[in-house]
Parts: sequence; structure tokens; C-alpha cells
Amino acid sequence: MSLGKTIKRLRLEKGWTQDDLSRKLGVTSKAISFYELDKRKPSSESLIKIAGIFGITLDELVKGDVKVQDQKMPRHENDLARDIKKILIDIGVVTENTTIAAEEYDEWLRFIRHQAAAFRDFKNGHS
Repeated sequence: MSLGKTIKRLRLEKGWTQDDLSRKLGVTSKAISFYELDKRKPSSESLIKIAGIFGITLDELVKGDVKVQDQKMPRHENDLARDIKKILIDIGVVTENTTIAAEEYDEWLRFIRHQAAAFRDFKNGHS
């Protein structure tokens, strides 16, 4: 399978539009179209970002023999994702039925860490 077809397949498995992927990658949707049609090859930097966005290795991206939905997170990452979702449910941000994309967990973790640090600083300043 060509690189372009692999990128398209992975994007569609996530349920994303070309515009969705372009925003995550920081390129135009036209660039995504060119990649998927094999009219242009992504730069090395873009290939690394694409692999990261889909949670696969660069080797898997280039070879095209991976399915996003079959990817399993290591146990500790899976536990962390479950814990983050539980926190978000507990504070009313999401419901049990909400699907959170893998890359969103990193964003939520950064947000939670930032808020925890701000709270700690606040408590230390008001003790």
C-alpha cells in the first residue's frame, strides 16, 4: 500500500476529515490531499508528526501494515487514560459515553498538571 493510501486509511479509521488532520499536523488540507493522492511526499518532520498523531511508529506508517483501532496502549498508559477519563467524568466535563481521542489525553494531562501546580502554588501562598 502506498504512503498516501496509508495516511488516508488511518485518517478515515479515526473518522477525521482532511481538514481535521491538516489542523493537527499544521499544514493545509490541500497538502493532506496531495499526500493522500501520492502527488507529494510529506517532509521527514511531517512524517514523524503523522506517525505521532496516529500513535504508530514511523516504520509502521511507511510500511502501511498497521490499523489504528488495533493499537493497544501499554498497560500504564491505558490505566492513565482510564483515570483521566474518570476525573473528567467526575467533574462533569464528559460523560461515560464520550469518546476521547488518544492525543486528547495528552492535552488533558497537561491541563490537569497545570491546574494542580496552580492549586499547589495557591495553597502554599495562603497557608
